[in-house]
Amino acid sequence: MSLSWAWLFLLLATFPWLLGVDLLSDAMAASGVCLFVSGAAIIAPCRRLRRWQAVLFSACVGFLFESLRPIPDGSLALLLVFIAIYLTSHRDEIRDMPKMFGAAVVVNALGCSAWFIAAGLAHTADVPLLSLHFLGQWLLHLLLATILAVLLLVPLTLVQNFAMDRVGVPQPDEAV
Repeated sequence: MSLSWAWLFLLLATFPWLLGVDLLSDAMAASGVCLFVSGAAIIAPCRRLRRWQAVLFSACVGFLFESLRPIPDGSLALLLVFIAIYLTSHRDEIRDMPKMFGAAVVVNALGCSAWFIAAGLAHTADVPLLSLHFLGQWLLHLLLATILAVLLLVPLTLVQNFAMDRVGVPQPDEAV
């Protein structure tokens, strides 16, 4: 099998996790809380995939999250693409597990902030961006995003690494 399609198979392996978190968010919709894990989902692929594959994977993860949210198209996907370019250029920053945890927290927090601010800009008539309600909700979602990044990084990475091993993606030390 050609390794050029590895990013797509990895996306298929990651999709149940993204769908599960999205379904949990839908179940909690009455509370006004939306769970976010898309940023943490790009960490392991950025360790092993080639740059163009990691960029495609990250764009798809971002667009999957955006597809059900009333936010401007590309607001999250483009941020995840830029982060994927950065992480694939600086792979030494995500080589071991403690660094991966740090990167997952930062990337998930940045992604959550981009999503939340884009959603706020799309609905400024309902709640002004500089209101205390908006800031409180943003901090709550940021806290949940960092907790989810820490809790789900290991199981998500295990699934993603298994999928990459099955497809034949080289280990991080051998990845170009």
